[in-house]
Amino acid sequence: MSRSGRAGIWMGLALVLSMAGWAFGAEVIVDTAYVAKQKDKAGVVVLDARAGKAYSAGHIPGAITLGGRGAAVVLRDVDARILPVKTLEKILGEAGISRDMEIIVYATKGDTGMTVPFWILEYLGAEKVRAYWGGIDDWKAAKQPVAAEERKLPAAKFVAKARDDRYASTEYVKANLKKPGVQMVDSRTSKEFSGDDIRALRGGHIPGATLIPFEQNWADPEAAKKLAEGKATTRDGMALKDEKALREIYKGLDPKKDVVAYCQTGTRSTLTYVVLRSLGFEKVRNYDDSWIVWGSRPDLPVESASYYDFVKVNAALRRLDDLERQVDELEKAVKPKKAEAR
Repeated sequence: MSRSGRAGIWMGLALVLSMAGWAFGAEVIVDTAYVAKQKDKAGVVVLDARAGKAYSAGHIPGAITLGGRGAAVVLRDVDARILPVKTLEKILGEAGISRDMEIIVYATKGDTGMTVPFWILEYLGAEKVRAYWGGIDDWKAAKQPVAAEERKLPAAKFVAKARDDRYASTEYVKANLKKPGVQMVDSRTSKEFSGDDIRALRGGHIPGATLIPFEQNWADPEAAKKLAEGKATTRDGMALKDEKALREIYKGLDPKKDVVAYCQTGTRSTLTYVVLRSLGFEKVRNYDDSWIVWGSRPDLPVESASYYDFVKVNAALRRLDDLERQVDELEKAVKPKKAEAR
């Protein structure tokens, strides 16, 4: 074989290997088989993002926890805003996590308890973060073993390389509002979007935003409602739709342009963020402040703007006060009679 022929073969092989490496690196959402295969390998850490109590009741063997009310809470402040980078480095490092590790995050099936820390880890520059969508539900359904004892890793050094292209501030959204290269996705409900459900100073939505409620990613968008009403007993409806269905949902978005996902507090939108990342969208940001800030700032524009009817609210509060007063009076009247009966 000629030298040029051998060179061509090696170039082709190099291309195949590079594509294989890219495919692995692009793996975002993983399944039970993947977790079972990877979890005990060197350089891999499994993060149980649930609350400490749930972790203690049974978790994937070898998984670690951040404790408290779960990673989505531990990594954010009381207003659900992401903590300062230095604070995040300290928390993750003390848990034994470093940025170069492969980090598999899980919680319960289809829950934002998993997608919030996934987004934060990507924002901090971790390049091998995986979302185990089925979480503890799929793990148990596959009859995989669970553990009760806590695993603690030696402290590590997490050195963040914050990626601003994963994070959207209010000022970023304001500055890019009219730019055709930036697409806004509203992950809230249709009533929040239309202004009928007001959860800030104003109701409505960010001008130009496309409404795609985060539940649309679930196999059954009504899954949470059915669970709450007792019409379902498992979280199976929160399984992820297949790729074809997901691409249909997001067909109106250009994967080559920037996408900013938002909701009320930047929580539900992280689920949208993970799905878009899994579909190959590279330029995806989560708007951390989200509607609770945008909708409460009168200087920012809003479409379908609505406001609380404070006259009605105050009237309802007065009626409630009257009812409480009547109940108190009835209780006072009943107590002497009970005493006489004794």
